[in-house]
Amino acid sequence: MGRIRNGGSPAAALAHRLLGFSTLPFLASALPLIALPIVARAASTDDWAAMNVGLSVGAFAAAVGLVGWNILGTPLVALAQSEDERHRLYARSFYIRIVVVVIASAISAVVASAISPSGTWAVASTFATASALNGISLSWYAVGVAAPRLVLLYEVLPRTIATAGALGIVLLTGDVVYYGLLLCLSVFIGTIAFHTTLHGRLFPEWPGFRALRNDVEDMRHAWGTESVGSLYANAPVPLAGIVAAPAAAAVFASNDKIYRYGILGVGAAGNALQGWVLEAQDHHRRKRNVAALLLMAVIAVIGWLVLAVFGPALSGWMFGADKQGDPVAFGYFAIAFIGVTMSTPLIRNVLIPARKERQVFVFTLIAALAGVLAMALLGANFGIVGVAAGFAISEIATLIACIYLTLRTGLAHHETSTGLSEA
Repeated sequence: MGRIRNGGSPAAALAHRLLGFSTLPFLASALPLIALPIVARAASTDDWAAMNVGLSVGAFAAAVGLVGWNILGTPLVALAQSEDERHRLYARSFYIRIVVVVIASAISAVVASAISPSGTWAVASTFATASALNGISLSWYAVGVAAPRLVLLYEVLPRTIATAGALGIVLLTGDVVYYGLLLCLSVFIGTIAFHTTLHGRLFPEWPGFRALRNDVEDMRHAWGTESVGSLYANAPVPLAGIVAAPAAAAVFASNDKIYRYGILGVGAAGNALQGWVLEAQDHHRRKRNVAALLLMAVIAVIGWLVLAVFGPALSGWMFGADKQGDPVAFGYFAIAFIGVTMSTPLIRNVLIPARKERQVFVFTLIAALAGVLAMALLGANFGIVGVAAGFAISEIATLIACIYLTLRTGLAHHETSTGLSEA
């Protein structure tokens, strides 16, 4: 499976990437957009809160399970010199990730069950597991080889079928657990199908313990950055479940869900822009970095407007009047959205390719600790609005740190490393 390279102008290449890596993730989320209003109405208030607690806890577990490959793996694959080298990189990533994902999934299921409303452990644990399994995602690899069709065939299609099937089952039974179970199944089917196509076997060739040990050592800062960043990014809903009553936690879950839909756009645009920027060198790299920042700024403004102005009405329409998001909390989520959107291209396109992952990890850790502390303290005193305010503080702090480090690094850097240690 060779790497796709785009001919034509840089603008045409960017348009191709944006269409591929922006449209496909939204296709993956199109049926959930239809399904969630049905699920929200079929679920009780407690089940809705438990479902979103599980998804948030599982998302953190997924970030841990990626072992840094979602950050550092993409540029490594993009800079690989041969198809065999790219295949070996994926194989090495898979074996370490699957071990961590299994452990993280089990822990996330227990944690989600413990902090969810009484009697909802099955819903919380199922959706925590479904979310955690995204740690074996292949999206980062698809971005590196500039092949959006991989996302379409092995992530979008299985998830779409699972969601469509879940609609009928939830309507018939009124039990949202089946939705989570089908999402879990879709991840396994997509991954096995990808392996069969890429490697001609159910599982990639075993790379050896030495290679995996070297990879973990090389990935440790990227792994820490993604894990810690995900900790505070996904902390709001679990913390709201702890500090607020179930009804208020369910309302806050709707705030968070609308915010997450916006983050899908940020991630999709970030994926598309990363490969486009990294193709260039010297002053061309600088120009593309500037263009990427301008595009992400437009997304930030649009996201702020949708969340701050239209968020309450949108959440009420989608999830029901009893689960409509809090207007003040939406204002803080809008601020957080700006922070995430603008820090994404700085981390992906400047700092990580320049192998500044250690510095990124340090300031991410500081922002995470401060953010979780702020969410906990403000949440204890001001409820769900306090949690949202603490979340906004953490994301803006991360953005400020990214700007500072980027000014010191520059926008026209060269990579200092093109691969991981070989076995």
